[in-house]
Amino acid sequence: MNQERHIILASGSPRRLELMQRIGFLPRVVKSDIPEARNRGEAPQAYTERLAFEKAQAVLKAHTSGSEKWILSADTIVVIDEDVLEKPIDVADAKRMLKLMSGRTHDVITSFCWQHRTNGRSEVVSVIASVEMIPFDEKMIDAYIATGESMDKAGSYGIQAVGATLVRRVIGSYFCVMGLPVCEVVESLKGLGGLSSYPFSTQG
Repeated sequence: MNQERHIILASGSPRRLELMQRIGFLPRVVKSDIPEARNRGEAPQAYTERLAFEKAQAVLKAHTSGSEKWILSADTIVVIDEDVLEKPIDVADAKRMLKLMSGRTHDVITSFCWQHRTNGRSEVVSVIASVEMIPFDEKMIDAYIATGESMDKAGSYGIQAVGATLVRRVIGSYFCVMGLPVCEVVESLKGLGGLSSYPFSTQG
Protein backbone atom coordinates (compact mmCIF):
# COMPACT_ATOMS: atom_id res chain seq x y z
CA MET A 1 0.00 0.00 0.00
CA ASN A 2 1.21 3.52 -0.82
CA GLN A 3 3.21 4.75 2.18
CA GLU A 4 2.24 8.33 1.35
CA ARG A 5 -1.23 7.51 2.65
CA HIS A 6 0.19 7.06 6.14
CA ILE A 7 0.55 10.26 8.16
CA ILE A 8 0.42 11.31 11.79
CA LEU A 9 -2.56 13.51 12.60
CA ALA A 10 -1.70 15.71 15.57
CA SER A 11 -5.34 16.36 16.46
CA GLY A 12 -8.01 14.70 18.51
CA SER A 13 -10.77 16.08 16.26
CA PRO A 14 -12.95 13.27 14.87
CA ARG A 15 -13.96 15.60 12.03
CA ARG A 16 -10.38 16.10 10.86
CA LEU A 17 -9.73 12.38 11.08
CA GLU A 18 -12.84 11.63 9.03
CA LEU A 19 -11.98 14.23 6.38
CA MET A 20 -8.46 12.86 5.88
CA GLN A 21 -9.77 9.31 5.70
CA ARG A 22 -12.39 10.32 3.13
CA ILE A 23 -9.74 11.68 0.77
CA GLY A 24 -7.64 8.53 0.99
CA PHE A 25 -5.17 9.07 3.83
CA LEU A 26 -4.65 6.62 6.68
CA PRO A 27 -3.85 8.85 9.68
CA ARG A 28 -2.50 7.71 13.01
CA VAL A 29 -3.86 10.07 15.66
CA VAL A 30 -1.32 11.43 18.13
CA LYS A 31 -2.64 14.27 20.25
CA SER A 32 -0.37 17.11 21.30
CA ASP A 33 -0.40 18.65 24.76
CA ILE A 34 -0.02 22.27 23.62
CA PRO A 35 -2.31 24.58 25.65
CA GLU A 36 -4.71 26.58 23.48
CA ALA A 37 -4.10 29.95 25.08
CA ARG A 38 -3.82 33.19 23.13
CA ASN A 39 -0.95 35.52 23.97
CA ARG A 40 -1.70 39.09 24.95
CA GLY A 41 -2.09 41.22 21.82
CA GLU A 42 -1.71 38.23 19.48
CA ALA A 43 -3.65 38.63 16.22
CA PRO A 44 -6.20 35.86 15.55
CA GLN A 45 -4.45 34.43 12.48
CA ALA A 46 -1.04 34.62 14.14
CA TYR A 47 -2.56 32.71 17.05
CA THR A 48 -3.92 29.84 14.96
CA GLU A 49 -0.70 29.63 12.96
CA ARG A 50 1.40 29.48 16.11
CA LEU A 51 -0.77 26.76 17.62
CA ALA A 52 -0.71 24.67 14.45
CA PHE A 53 3.09 24.90 14.29
CA GLU A 54 3.58 24.21 18.01
CA LYS A 55 1.27 21.17 17.91
CA ALA A 56 3.26 19.67 15.04
CA GLN A 57 6.55 20.39 16.80
CA ALA A 58 5.34 18.85 20.06
CA VAL A 59 4.37 15.61 18.33
CA LEU A 60 7.61 15.60 16.33
CA LYS A 61 9.68 15.78 19.53
CA ALA A 62 7.62 13.38 21.64
CA HIS A 63 6.89 10.57 19.17
CA THR A 64 9.88 9.05 17.40
CA SER A 65 8.36 5.66 16.58
CA GLY A 66 6.44 4.75 13.44
CA SER A 67 7.21 4.89 9.74
CA GLU A 68 5.04 7.90 8.83
CA LYS A 69 7.02 10.71 7.18
CA TRP A 70 4.60 13.59 7.71
CA ILE A 71 2.78 15.16 10.66
CA LEU A 72 -0.38 17.22 10.09
CA SER A 73 -1.73 19.55 12.77
CA ALA A 74 -4.42 22.24 12.71
CA ASP A 75 -6.27 24.82 14.75
CA THR A 76 -9.63 26.53 14.13
CA ILE A 77 -11.18 29.62 15.69
CA VAL A 78 -14.19 31.85 15.10
CA VAL A 79 -13.69 35.63 15.01
CA ILE A 80 -16.42 38.26 15.40
CA ASP A 81 -15.99 41.91 16.42
CA GLU A 82 -12.27 41.08 16.85
CA ASP A 83 -13.24 38.62 19.59
CA VAL A 84 -11.81 35.11 19.30
CA LEU A 85 -14.32 32.35 20.00
CA GLU A 86 -12.88 28.94 20.74
CA LYS A 87 -14.49 25.87 22.30
CA PRO A 88 -16.96 26.87 25.05
CA ILE A 89 -15.98 26.18 28.63
CA ASP A 90 -19.58 25.46 29.66
CA VAL A 91 -23.22 25.83 28.53
CA ALA A 92 -23.38 29.49 29.55
CA ASP A 93 -20.32 30.22 27.42
CA ALA A 94 -21.88 28.38 24.46
CA LYS A 95 -25.05 30.46 24.83
CA ARG A 96 -23.00 33.66 24.92
CA MET A 97 -21.23 32.78 21.68
CA LEU A 98 -24.37 31.77 19.82
CA LYS A 99 -26.21 34.94 20.90
CA LEU A 100 -23.27 37.00 19.68
CA MET A 101 -23.39 35.36 16.23
CA SER A 102 -27.18 35.34 15.74
CA GLY A 103 -28.16 37.08 12.49
CA ARG A 104 -24.61 38.18 11.81
CA THR A 105 -21.53 37.21 9.81
CA HIS A 106 -18.35 35.92 11.39
CA ASP A 107 -15.01 34.64 10.13
CA VAL A 108 -13.62 31.16 10.64
CA ILE A 109 -9.84 30.78 10.53
CA THR A 110 -8.27 27.35 10.17
CA SER A 111 -4.49 27.12 10.12
CA PHE A 112 -2.71 23.85 9.46
CA CYS A 113 0.91 22.72 9.51
CA TRP A 114 2.70 19.96 7.62
CA GLN A 115 5.95 18.88 9.28
CA HIS A 116 8.35 16.30 7.86
CA ARG A 117 9.70 14.05 10.59
CA THR A 118 13.32 13.88 9.41
CA ASN A 119 14.31 16.50 6.83
CA GLY A 120 12.90 19.62 8.51
CA ARG A 121 10.53 20.60 5.71
CA SER A 122 7.37 22.29 6.98
CA GLU A 123 4.70 24.77 6.00
CA VAL A 124 1.93 26.61 7.83
CA VAL A 125 -1.10 27.69 5.81
CA SER A 126 -4.18 29.66 6.88
CA VAL A 127 -7.60 29.62 5.23
CA ILE A 128 -10.39 32.05 6.12
CA ALA A 129 -14.10 31.69 5.41
CA SER A 130 -17.01 34.00 6.23
CA VAL A 131 -20.20 32.52 7.65
CA GLU A 132 -23.59 34.27 7.69
CA MET A 133 -25.93 33.01 10.43
CA ILE A 134 -29.72 33.24 10.49
CA PRO A 135 -31.31 35.04 13.45
CA PHE A 136 -32.15 32.63 16.26
CA ASP A 137 -33.82 33.22 19.61
CA GLU A 138 -32.95 31.83 23.02
CA LYS A 139 -35.34 28.90 22.64
CA MET A 140 -33.58 27.82 19.47
CA ILE A 141 -30.18 28.29 21.10
CA ASP A 142 -31.21 26.08 24.04
CA ALA A 143 -32.57 23.44 21.67
CA TYR A 144 -29.37 23.45 19.64
CA ILE A 145 -27.12 23.19 22.70
CA ALA A 146 -29.26 20.26 23.87
CA THR A 147 -28.17 18.33 20.75
CA GLY A 148 -24.68 18.11 22.27
CA GLU A 149 -22.93 19.56 19.23
CA SER A 150 -21.74 22.79 20.82
CA MET A 151 -19.31 21.79 23.49
CA ASP A 152 -16.32 20.57 21.47
CA LYS A 153 -16.41 23.09 18.63
CA ALA A 154 -14.98 26.55 18.09
CA GLY A 155 -17.80 29.09 18.19
CA SER A 156 -20.11 26.49 19.78
CA TYR A 157 -21.53 25.15 16.52
CA GLY A 158 -20.71 22.52 13.93
CA ILE A 159 -21.61 23.10 10.30
CA GLN A 160 -21.56 19.41 9.32
CA ALA A 161 -24.69 18.36 11.26
CA VAL A 162 -27.62 20.12 12.97
CA GLY A 163 -25.60 23.35 13.12
CA ALA A 164 -25.94 23.60 9.35
CA THR A 165 -29.50 24.82 9.93
CA LEU A 166 -28.10 27.92 11.64
CA VAL A 167 -25.99 28.85 8.61
CA ARG A 168 -27.49 30.83 5.73
CA ARG A 169 -24.36 31.19 3.63
CA VAL A 170 -20.64 30.40 3.56
CA ILE A 171 -18.25 32.55 1.57
CA GLY A 172 -15.08 30.54 1.07
CA SER A 173 -14.13 27.02 2.02
CA TYR A 174 -16.83 24.92 3.68
CA PHE A 175 -14.13 22.55 4.90
CA CYS A 176 -12.30 25.43 6.58
CA VAL A 177 -15.44 25.92 8.68
CA MET A 178 -15.56 22.19 9.35
CA GLY A 179 -12.00 22.35 10.68
CA LEU A 180 -9.68 21.27 7.86
CA PRO A 181 -9.56 22.81 4.34
CA VAL A 182 -8.73 19.59 2.53
CA CYS A 183 -8.02 21.15 -0.88
CA GLU A 184 -5.33 23.41 0.57
CA VAL A 185 -4.03 20.59 2.77
CA VAL A 186 -3.35 18.42 -0.29
CA GLU A 187 -1.97 21.34 -2.32
CA SER A 188 0.47 22.14 0.46
CA LEU A 189 1.71 18.56 0.79
CA LYS A 190 2.18 18.35 -2.98
CA GLY A 191 4.20 21.57 -2.90
CA LEU A 192 6.41 20.14 -0.17
CA GLY A 193 7.11 17.07 -2.27
CA GLY A 194 5.13 14.75 -0.03
CA LEU A 195 2.88 13.31 -2.73
CA SER A 196 4.31 11.65 -5.82
CA SER A 197 0.81 11.11 -7.21
CA TYR A 198 -2.68 12.02 -6.04
CA PRO A 199 -5.49 10.98 -5.82
CA PHE A 200 -4.26 7.66 -4.53
CA SER A 201 -4.86 4.63 -6.70
CA THR A 202 -7.25 2.08 -5.24
CA GLN A 203 -4.55 -0.48 -6.02
CA GLY A 204 -1.72 1.53 -4.46
